[in-house]
This record gives sequence, C-alpha cells and structure tokens, in this order.
Amino acid sequence: MKFLLLPMMLPFLMAMTMSGCEDEDGDGGGRFRSEATIHYFNQMTTHGADDQSLLTVDVTLEGEDESDSATGVGYSQGDEGAELSVRIDDTNDNVDNSVLLSGENASGRLFRTSERLTNDSRYTAVSFGDTSENTGVVVLLQDQGEVQSGSSRFRVINTVEPLNIGGANSFDLRYNDAGSGNYFASGLGLGDDSGYQTTNAGGLNLVVVRNGFTTERVLARVDCSLSGGRAYDVILAANDPLNPPLTEDEAEDGLVIYCHPHERD
Repeated sequence: MKFLLLPMMLPFLMAMTMSGCEDEDGDGGGRFRSEATIHYFNQMTTHGADDQSLLTVDVTLEGEDESDSATGVGYSQGDEGAELSVRIDDTNDNVDNSVLLSGENASGRLFRTSERLTNDSRYTAVSFGDTSENTGVVVLLQDQGEVQSGSSRFRVINTVEPLNIGGANSFDLRYNDAGSGNYFASGLGLGDDSGYQTTNAGGLNLVVVRNGFTTERVLARVDCSLSGGRAYDVILAANDPLNPPLTEDEAEDGLVIYCHPHERD
C-alpha cells in the first residue's frame, strides 16, 4: 500500500510546494524573488537655517510595476541609510529596465534621476547640494566581492562643493601617512567618487587637498574606522549641514567622513 499511495500524493505535494513559493500578490516570487536594492544617504545642506527641518526628504524608488519609499530621512551623518528595493523586469530584452529615484520635501522636488538597475545587486545613492540652491543625487553600484580578513575596501564619495571652499576647483585625496603628491584620487568634484581602494583594516586617516597647486594646500584631515573583511562607502561631507565650510580656514573642522559598511547578502 505504501507504494500505491506515493503516486497519488505527488500532485498534492507539488501543489503545496508551488503555493509556498508565491508571494502576497500570487506571482510566484515570494521570498525567492530577486530585487535591486538602493541604500540612500542624505548629505544635503541648508546654509544659515535655524534647524535641520529643511533637510528632511521623502525618497521614492519607482519600478515598472512596484515602488518603495522612505519618509522624513534627515541628514545621514553616521546613521545607516534608508533601504529601498524594487524588482526589475529583466525577462524581456526590449523592456527598459530603468527606475526612477526621486526626493522631495515641503518645498518641492529636490532631485530626480532615471537609473538602469539589475536584480540581485546593491547600490548606494547619495544626495548633495544646498536645498535653497541646487541639489542632486548620484547612484553607484556596490562591489559585493569578497574582501580578505585583514583588509578593507572603500571608495570616497564627495558631497562637498569645492567651489564653496575658497574657490577650489576640486579635491585630491591621500593617506595621512603618505608623502605630498601621493594621491589615490585627484580632481574629485561634487558628486564624484574615488573608485574602490584597498587598505589595511583599522583606522582610515585621509588628507583632503585643494587641487591645482604645485605646493600642497591641505584643507582637512579626516578619519574613521574600517573593519577587516568589509567594503565601505566613505562619504566626504559637511560636519554641520547648517553651516558647511565656506573658506579654507573653516574646512579643517568643517569636513568629515562617514564610513558606511556594505550590507552582506
């Protein structure tokens, strides 16, 4: 009898297995469906304001058939970024797999960008600029590759307008223990990133230099901690978003880096 019952049970077991893979919409995705995920950080400033209420932003990620959002995201500093995810329809080569990432507050739209994302990938989005003038956002793919236990991988994303600091054209970056001129990033403008670098795990000490001068003009020394075996987005930002540095003298205390580890799947 045991061998006779097994074929009779197969249709039932197959139906139960298939139903367990469906999500709430009944599309068969469930927890197994793949998505693209954006980690959003708000580094916008508002010079001279009384408080940070003008900095809060409602951010939305809109895909072809779904959306995700986060409300009231304040100046990020060292906080974890808001996480937004959508499923990308990549089953048809003729489909435009772009999504819209937008942010707004009570004063209106702050930024809006169309990006082509892929499923099973993580991205970093960082908004920047003064909310009373011009604001923007950059979206960067995260490198999810393995990092050796004694090392850390990082990239620096600049959210500070060089022209606001004594008319600097751009920034150069080097390690604090490196000699003058040994820059791992040069000509870093607003919204630019350094590309990934690998360093020993521990303290990350960087020197921010004004680009374009034969004699090095150091603006600030900034630091944070990196754990071994991890990858990071290191965001160069204003220490006080209500009073970002406007001169070279203000840059030393006015600039900071926030080091955000990549989430691991």
